[in-house]
Amino acid sequence: MRITSITGAIMIIPLSPRAEGAVACNETHNPCEDLLWKGSRCRDGFCTNPFQGGCLRAILDSEEYNGKYSSDDTGTMESMKSLRRRLLSRPRVCNSEDGSDVVEQGLCVESENEYTEVRIYSQDWDSSMLMAWIMQIMYSELLGVPSTIESGVANKNANFYDESNRMEYGSSYDASAIENALNAKGGDCTMYKNGVDEQEYAPCAHLVMEIWFDGYDRSVESGAAEALKLVGMVAFQGWHITKFSIKRDPSLSNHFGLSGEENRRKLAETFKRPTTWRDYCTLVSTKNCSVYDGVAKRAPAEDGSEDNKYFSSGLYTGYFRVTEKNDCDANPTTCTGHALDFPCGWTSYIKQQTWHNKIALESDGNETNGGYTYGELVDIWYAANATKSDVIGLWWSPDATFSTFAGSDSALIPVLLPTTTQECLDNRVDMAKRCDPDATEIDLYGDSKGACGENHVTTRKMAVQNMQSNINTNANPKSRMSPAYDVYEAFSFTSVEINDIMGDWISRGGFDLRLATCKWMTENLDHIMKSFVPPSHPRILVPSNNSALTIAAFVFSAIAILLTIGTMGGILFKHQKGSFGRATQIEFLLLLLAGLFMVSVGSLLLAIEPSTGTCVGSIWMINVGYTTQLVPTLIRVSTIIKIVKDSMKMKIVMVDKKKMFRRSIGISGLAAIYCLFWTIFDTPHSENSLEVTGDQNEFGETIVKLSHYCDSDSDVWFYASFTYQAILLLCASALAYEMRQVPNSVNDSKHLAIMIYSSFFFLALRFVMYVVSETLSDDSQSMRAPLQNARSLFCSLDTVANILIFFSRFFVKEIDTTAKEPVNHGSDFFADNIARRGGGLTTMSRSKEPSEGVNSAATFAEDEKVEEKEDFTMEDDGHMSKSTVRIRMKGRSINMPKWVVEEMVEKLVAEYGSEINTDESDD
Repeated sequence: MRITSITGAIMIIPLSPRAEGAVACNETHNPCEDLLWKGSRCRDGFCTNPFQGGCLRAILDSEEYNGKYSSDDTGTMESMKSLRRRLLSRPRVCNSEDGSDVVEQGLCVESENEYTEVRIYSQDWDSSMLMAWIMQIMYSELLGVPSTIESGVANKNANFYDESNRMEYGSSYDASAIENALNAKGGDCTMYKNGVDEQEYAPCAHLVMEIWFDGYDRSVESGAAEALKLVGMVAFQGWHITKFSIKRDPSLSNHFGLSGEENRRKLAETFKRPTTWRDYCTLVSTKNCSVYDGVAKRAPAEDGSEDNKYFSSGLYTGYFRVTEKNDCDANPTTCTGHALDFPCGWTSYIKQQTWHNKIALESDGNETNGGYTYGELVDIWYAANATKSDVIGLWWSPDATFSTFAGSDSALIPVLLPTTTQECLDNRVDMAKRCDPDATEIDLYGDSKGACGENHVTTRKMAVQNMQSNINTNANPKSRMSPAYDVYEAFSFTSVEINDIMGDWISRGGFDLRLATCKWMTENLDHIMKSFVPPSHPRILVPSNNSALTIAAFVFSAIAILLTIGTMGGILFKHQKGSFGRATQIEFLLLLLAGLFMVSVGSLLLAIEPSTGTCVGSIWMINVGYTTQLVPTLIRVSTIIKIVKDSMKMKIVMVDKKKMFRRSIGISGLAAIYCLFWTIFDTPHSENSLEVTGDQNEFGETIVKLSHYCDSDSDVWFYASFTYQAILLLCASALAYEMRQVPNSVNDSKHLAIMIYSSFFFLALRFVMYVVSETLSDDSQSMRAPLQNARSLFCSLDTVANILIFFSRFFVKEIDTTAKEPVNHGSDFFADNIARRGGGLTTMSRSKEPSEGVNSAATFAEDEKVEEKEDFTMEDDGHMSKSTVRIRMKGRSINMPKWVVEEMVEKLVAEYGSEINTDESDD
């Protein structure tokens, strides 16, 4: 229908079903809700689309369905009641053609599931557009998948949710739309923008839902599209004739009454040429249409928009006239009647059929091949009905025009042509040559073997080759849940269902196919949900509740942080009070605690809700923290070992503490540089982890638990990090083993070894957790977040264990059960020995009287025996070990107990630290 305004009044004029959808209105009187649906408003001279926020939502909110789905209606399934509640509670999902104002008005919501948008090729006939709309409604309203319609022509809009209610026909069988979808990154057709000028425009579509003939062979053969699949609709395309024509002459119903020279004049006289509105007013009307003559009420519009119309409801009935081509008197062997042929790009064998069957019919449209556009074809059939003029030509069913005239004298009746055989089908002309200006006669007319009639066909559908793989390999796990391809595969539609929708559309005067489509879907929601919607869909994302593991990771990371801070405070307090000797090396203890603190902070960052910031922070804290924890300890221990070894050789030991600190900080800086490169070239970021449950919410949606974890594009960074930490621990293990020979006063090898073994254990656990997370299947990705929490927990436990193992001795007084009564070899005793062995020098002991210090051979020998006897002590295992060290200086030698040497070493370490330079001395 078209709405026109005459002197302020509204007049409704029936139109052919091929109306362009947009409904004109007058601001002073708004018929939009009456003509379309509740919610439609008159804006800028046209009625707005009442289904812009979702057609199922709009219709289910009507009184009819309020009663049908009432809460006390026990005959309605609970699942359908839940579905209705969901559809009424929220609008459809937004698509790329929705502006920000549509979101602000609450007409659509952004997709929480982040599914990739699906674009469907509508093509340029009614049933194809209808099925494209059904798919768009299912995607957008039932499943939360963004979806748009590809018309194939720049600035032609066929989107079901178009604000202006446009229903613009575009192109058909355009293989480039599928090829562009194949080449789009990730299958994202939004990179091809609609609404731009023709030069910049490129069609893109993932799906074609109605294919009659082999127009997409090239796409399948090239690998751009999958093999075609059946839709289920049985259709027929072929020659048709108006029913009243057969009543007048039954011989016109088959090729026997059409073919041969004997029928040429009959066809030329019966099937006249259709006349455009402008041609009628110029060539036929005596008054140039200035006066109504029963055919035209007025001349076509001055802007030229109506010049080429063959019918305009209530304004121009159409007109069929005899032209020179119909004049068999003037052209007895070449005169022809008129037949309707399809436009370029459509499948038609009419030239091959008329030529070889000697049927004197010819199409005279403005297309290159003499065909007519879809709109012109519809107008001519309507003009035939209005004027009861005989028309023959190509058409198809199911179709709105076919259904419009079904049962009337203007019904379109198939014409019988020679029987279809496989040999005939194999000898059809190449459709690519139909409109080729360089086509030869053989290209256009082909072989006589291919001049048979048409069979009924089962329509098919097609998807771009990589549609499913793009979904399955999408980097976003939310997008991998998309049911788009599964719905496409399950979708089927019959001729009966098409005719039901077309019948409803026609019963309303061919007014608004959107309403007819949506009403059918509303009436068949149960069938749609059971037949087309995959199990466990639609889905709703729900943040995962904190598990016991998450809580444990939080708690222990907090404990680790607090324990590290408390230990650091205690160490500083005891140091302030002077409780530690110089050998304690307070600076290195603080560096060790700083590293443990960073690791515990990193474990906390792993435990909290991941973001790019927390993911980056965690790798910095853990890697730099482990370096700061272990490297200064390694430098300190290796230096102590070297001091002890050099002191045994009586080398002069020099220590540079500043150099030691520079080394420690420098190596930690290398770890920071590694983290910097990691952050720049492969920034750790938050990834989604999903768990599809068997539970449903009140709207019947399957609950998907959503959690997050940190990851990088490459796992090499993580493996390198684990390897680096393992190398540091191996080095520490070797030094701890070698430190056993160091004097007890500076020997913490036992605590260091236990701490290293503990760290090794937790590093192994963290490594196993990461490897397991990287090898999980797609169905088990929900375990990645818990596994990250486990790694956080092990970092925290590692920190707690290290503090308890290494630092508890500074706060708990140890009892030395191995201490023995020292042998009475004090400094006086060794002074006396030195004096006696000095060749007569007398050194008085500070602990003895002068008379006891007489230097005699007997006394010396006796003392020597005592020395030799006491040079060995009994070990715990029953063996004797040497407890003295013989020191030689300038030809002289003296035995000194180990404990004296140990005190010397301890003083050296305490005084100079542990960075040494050695120099041989003759003294």
